[in-house]
Amino acid sequence: MAQAFPVLLVIRNSAGKVRWMEIRDWLRKASENGKKEIRQIAFEGERFDVMSVRRWRDRVLQQG
Repeated sequence: MAQAFPVLLVIRNSAGKVRWMEIRDWLRKASENGKKEIRQIAFEGERFDVMSVRRWRDRVLQQG
């Protein structure tokens, strides 16, 4: 399972708070690199705000 781009899961609760997480690596690990079907995701997202976007951007830029 090779995703060329990040896979983002974004969730908003009934109070209007938005949380997000990048699930590409999680999916790869949980599906045993695409060999196992995934039906649920253990969502452990962080708050979606300016600082979380900046932290994610910095991680991505350091990798590439």
